[in-house]
Amino acid sequence: MKIKGLDIYGYGKIIDKSFKIEHDFVQVFGENEAGKSTMMSFIHSILFGFPRRNEGEPRREPRLGNAYGGRLIVQFVDEVGPVTIERIKGNKSAGDVRITMADGTERSEDWLKRKLNYIDKEMYRSIFSFDVLGLQDINKNLTEKDLQDYLLRAGALGSNKYEDMLNAINTKLDELYKRNGTKPDINVKIDSISNMTEKIAELESYEETYESLVSEKHKIIESIERKRHSVNSTKQQLKNKMKEIMYHPEIKEWQSLANKIDVEPALFPEKGIERYEALKNHLTTGQKDKLLRQEKLEALIREENRVVLPEEDTLNYLERLSKEEPNIKHELLELERLQSEVATIEEKIHRSMNDIGWQEEHLDVDDSNIVRENVQSLLSRHDEIEMESEFYNNSIAQLKDEIKETDKKLESFSDSQISNQRIRAKLEVQDLEHELKEKERVYHLIEDKYFEEEKKREARNKTQGTVIISMSVILMLIGLSFIFISNQNIYGIIFIVVGLLSLLLLKLNKTEEEDDHLKDEYEQDLEKLKQQIKEKKEAHDLNFDYYDAREMMNEVDRHTNKKLSDEIKLESLEEKRSILDSTNDQLKRDLARVKEKLYVSDELENAQIVDTIYTIRNIKQMRRNVDELNTRIEAIDSNITQFSNSVREEVSKYGIDFHINSIFFETNKLLEKLLKDKSTYHNLREQINLFENEIDVIDNRNYVAEKEMKELFKYVGADDEDEYYYYGRMFTEFKENEARFKELNNKLTEENFDLERRQQLSEFNTADLRDEETALNTIIENYENDIDEETTMLAKIEQDIKHLEKNGQLSVLRHQYELEKNSIETSAVDYMSLMYIKTLIEAHIKAIKDKRLPIVVEEARKIFEYITKERYIDVMYEDNIIKVKHSNGQIFDPSEISQSTKELLYIALRISLIKALKNYYNLPIIIDDAFVHFDQTRTRTILDYFKKQSEEHQVLFFTCNLEKSIPSTNTIVLQDSKNRR
Repeated sequence: MKIKGLDIYGYGKIIDKSFKIEHDFVQVFGENEAGKSTMMSFIHSILFGFPRRNEGEPRREPRLGNAYGGRLIVQFVDEVGPVTIERIKGNKSAGDVRITMADGTERSEDWLKRKLNYIDKEMYRSIFSFDVLGLQDINKNLTEKDLQDYLLRAGALGSNKYEDMLNAINTKLDELYKRNGTKPDINVKIDSISNMTEKIAELESYEETYESLVSEKHKIIESIERKRHSVNSTKQQLKNKMKEIMYHPEIKEWQSLANKIDVEPALFPEKGIERYEALKNHLTTGQKDKLLRQEKLEALIREENRVVLPEEDTLNYLERLSKEEPNIKHELLELERLQSEVATIEEKIHRSMNDIGWQEEHLDVDDSNIVRENVQSLLSRHDEIEMESEFYNNSIAQLKDEIKETDKKLESFSDSQISNQRIRAKLEVQDLEHELKEKERVYHLIEDKYFEEEKKREARNKTQGTVIISMSVILMLIGLSFIFISNQNIYGIIFIVVGLLSLLLLKLNKTEEEDDHLKDEYEQDLEKLKQQIKEKKEAHDLNFDYYDAREMMNEVDRHTNKKLSDEIKLESLEEKRSILDSTNDQLKRDLARVKEKLYVSDELENAQIVDTIYTIRNIKQMRRNVDELNTRIEAIDSNITQFSNSVREEVSKYGIDFHINSIFFETNKLLEKLLKDKSTYHNLREQINLFENEIDVIDNRNYVAEKEMKELFKYVGADDEDEYYYYGRMFTEFKENEARFKELNNKLTEENFDLERRQQLSEFNTADLRDEETALNTIIENYENDIDEETTMLAKIEQDIKHLEKNGQLSVLRHQYELEKNSIETSAVDYMSLMYIKTLIEAHIKAIKDKRLPIVVEEARKIFEYITKERYIDVMYEDNIIKVKHSNGQIFDPSEISQSTKELLYIALRISLIKALKNYYNLPIIIDDAFVHFDQTRTRTILDYFKKQSEEHQVLFFTCNLEKSIPSTNTIVLQDSKNRR
């Protein structure tokens, strides 16, 4: 299956976008948050369904109400045209899917599952998706065994589903049963049923005195309850009695205070003592304050008489004159600054004129922007021509050097160059030598075959000769026997002749075989070829390498062509340089005319003309500034002269000599003295008034205090201070008793002591109450002793009853025994079922590893050798262990190689697994920035391998680092939504 296009209606941040995929290897480039992960998730969702809400993966539903979903245009190998897979939001969480074929017919979702060979999303990601997190998992402090398992899973299973199933089954088996365990379910049930068996054996013979013991038990229980009720009632009485004893002192005190406050209280003002003492202290302090203020007042009056108050007109004039100081000083400073600035500007004008070579000012020179821009245009064009001319000069010099270098190389080649005739002869000799070599190899094969056949033939002939000679001898002996013994000469001669003919035929056959020639037509051809090679070598000097000669000829042709090309370029560059020189001369004449109009020297550099124009502008501006400053100087000097004439006569009245630099100092000094005298006089007058007012206030306060003291004495009817204090003590004692009475009354009320009970308890002594407490304790102790005795009897009876009731538990225990036995049988069935499933899964994993892993590892060896650039030349698998072999011959465990090499090994196994599963799953490979931490060389090597394999499996490479080695036609660029127009 290959993806030909994507139409995204709405998925995450991608809204209404279409992408065409016209190649088998496509790079999808986008910066962070551009939508790469969203597009990958979209492909998974269209093929396998939207993520469910209980899954950890986000659903990426659009937030603005757009349509949720889209479609993929894919091409299956066994289908005629493209197939459209569309999935949108529907009733199911996975969405509604519609498959449309090229002819317009539709297929169901089951058809799509069959096409994908029932692979799910998780398995697709674990086999066909590469991401940086999957590669980083291989470096998470794995042990050697964990690393081997990780690599074997990558090469054999592609995912850890089977391991997860085995782990879940092992966990469930441990929960059901362990050989020596105590907590598993079956172990607990076995222990329980063993205990039940023991109890059932004990409980079978007790049922005799049960009812009588039960009756006696109820009687004792009723007696205990009655006595406990009496104990509780007596304890409540004891509690109340203890409470009365505890509060008896307060009750006695309450009764005493009630008798004391049952009289009419004395009259006394509120806080009378404090008020009287405060008034008394106030009078004493007031008299002292009055004496002190009178003494201070007399001193202030004496000091006031010594101070002279200045006239207001004098102060007003001097203040007005002092206010003029900032303005006059500012004008003096401004006059000095302006004069200095004029001198500075004149100096700048003089330096600027010297810089441009002016002996006098030419203020009528045209320094407009038109002139400046014209000069800048001429200078810019002049600089461009100079740069171009320099470029052409450098290029011409470089071309001349290259031509000289080419001529030298051609001269060196001419000495060692070989003619075409010798080269053709060398080529013919090489062909003949190759033909000779091949024919000699064929001849040796034929010769070996001939000698083998010859040996077989000699052995066969030897056997045949021995048989024939034996038969001939036998025939001749028979003939001789006929002649000499039987006197039958005819038969004897016949046998002898037949024996001799056999020997003759044997001799003739041997002669023919010895006449075979070993040198056949192959030997003649070999000799002919050797002769031709020898003639060629004698006719031509072939003591050179053919390929070096051909390379030299090509080098001569290349240098000859380069020389012609360089000569043509040189003529063109020299022509362009002459045109630039003429243009440059005209520009120099134009610049000379500009210098003449500016009244500057011809020796001035052209690059300084623009600066000269700015200098002329600056001179004109500075001259205008000097004129303006001189006008301001004249105005300020006039104001200062007018001020001096008006002030000189006025200040002489106050004894001040006028000088423009010291007038304000003398004025401020005199003004400060007069203001100080005025301020001193007014301060003394204010203090005198203040002390007079304070004395009046003190007299008034003393009078009010004396009046309040008389009113306090009058209120209580006291004649003197001692009698007043006596009435105060009486009033305070009454108030304290009243407050304590209220406190005790509230406390006793809270403890539920009414007036009648208080009066009764106040008549008793504490000793009487303690005697009653002792009597109640004795009653309670007697009751509790009786209860303890009856409780002991009850416990003994209940023990006997329980012992007798054991017989009643027999049927219950038997019933529980059967239930537990059935439960164990059910758990045992579950345990055996899980063991059977575990055995099947382990057998399946073993079969996959035994059949698939050798194939995967063999293919992984080629891939690993390619992507490591032959630094590692082999991947070996034996006894469930993977090892790699370095090009230097050393063999390493995966845990011993570097991090990046482990990742390359993992990638090689994954790719090999994909190739091994091609007949089952032919799906696109998705790479999600999996190689970001590889160096550029390794990244390009891996990508080159994926490009070569993309004809078998389409590859979609998602990355945030644009790989420039991939053509733009194979690249899709994703734009972030904020950059959209």
